[in-house]
Amino acid sequence: MSENWDVYFGYIEDRMASIVLDMDITEEVNTEEYHHPYCIRFKVKRPNEDGFPIGAEADRLGDIEDSLIDSLDTHHFVHVGRVTTDGIRDLIFYSNQKEQDALVDAAERFSQPAGYEVEVFRIEEDEPWEFYYDILYPNQYQQQHMGNRHVVERLEESGDTLQVPRKVDHWVYFDHPKSMKRFTKAIKKEGFSIESETGHPNEEGKYVLTISRVDLVDLPSINEVTDLLVEISETYDGEYDGWETLVIES
Repeated sequence: MSENWDVYFGYIEDRMASIVLDMDITEEVNTEEYHHPYCIRFKVKRPNEDGFPIGAEADRLGDIEDSLIDSLDTHHFVHVGRVTTDGIRDLIFYSNQKEQDALVDAAERFSQPAGYEVEVFRIEEDEPWEFYYDILYPNQYQQQHMGNRHVVERLEESGDTLQVPRKVDHWVYFDHPKSMKRFTKAIKKEGFSIESETGHPNEEGKYVLTISRVDLVDLPSINEVTDLLVEISETYDGEYDGWETLVIES
């Protein structure tokens, strides 16, 4: 497993889902070798209205998960993520062997004393890592939401109450200056100002545009802003690259 784990929220079959994922696992293991995907599925006893465990049950499931993972042979199984949705919690593993007995034994050993129903099965996909990339891995909007959360957390740690609108700077990258010009025209209609734009490509061959607008930076508000910028960037072949702002203490 890598050290780069993160969490995001999305929807699976129109139900809210929480996904915890090892973002860099494919850089840590040989995906040609670990090509057997498996799932250990728990049924949450008392999910909340969003289908998630809460309070003591969330803690209990977390303890079961930790114990179960620690008990497995890491030479054969790698834990890549967890999906919780609609009262179901799935632990996802990849293995270098087509054998799930060890998963069944571990699942039963740690779930039965706590009274949980558990199911273990192989995930059937045409390509073994298709499930990881197509189902588990966040799309561009979700990845940006994850980045937004980290920035907002740093603001709060610095004493920012997030209640005051302020100037927020954003960066967008382009392969061609014509795309940047078309984006600039479109983004001005959304109330953004142009802070700077490069007339020549940088070392990576990208043209860099800096824009700004006064906005709230609480998480729902900034997610809405970045969703707009990601969408418009994609329309004009650009790549949105995040934002920053000043801390405003109460």
